[in-house]
Amino acid sequence: MGRAEERRARQRGGRRAAAHGRRSSGAAGRTGIRRLFTWKKIVGTFFGLCLLGMGAFIVLYMMIDIPEGNADAERQGNVYKYSDGSLMARKGYNREIVDLARVPKDVQRTFVAAENKTFYKDSGVDIRGTARGLLNTLSGKGAQGGSTITQQYVKNYYLTQDRTVSRKLKEMVISLKLDREKSKDYILAGYINTSFYGRGAYGIQAAA
Repeated sequence: MGRAEERRARQRGGRRAAAHGRRSSGAAGRTGIRRLFTWKKIVGTFFGLCLLGMGAFIVLYMMIDIPEGNADAERQGNVYKYSDGSLMARKGYNREIVDLARVPKDVQRTFVAAENKTFYKDSGVDIRGTARGLLNTLSGKGAQGGSTITQQYVKNYYLTQDRTVSRKLKEMVISLKLDREKSKDYILAGYINTSFYGRGAYGIQAAA
């Protein structure tokens, strides 16, 4: 075998060794990644985070009580009427609290259908909507949405309109407790009497 052939043979051998080394290195790297991200570790981490979240929520539930209501949320103005009951004038805050019995059933059903179809079945909280609201708040989008009638009433009467994570968490806990302690009619009446309907009207009677 001539010298030229020997050189070519050595070069071919060197290329094969280099290729084999690269394959070995790549396989070792992939094996290391697999060891780092195994299914057991991923599942274990997921359940660990779930347990941590549940524990934190239980602590919040035990720490947060239903607070005193905001007096301004039910502040009413002076209403003057004619002898036949028709409105003559209204002074001060544009709100008049009405009993739910005075609100037609069709109107009640319309509110429920538009705002919270599962109102009479749910526990006062929409988990997916609340989670979406928290994500929107954390990401700076601002608009939250997805709240149940109970949550909206809690926000109007017990809390503030602040768009913060702490307020949203308090809203969720108080809504769960309020749903257990009060009737759905009580909550619906509170909601329609404390909501803002535009043009300075607070409560369904002022908006009528």
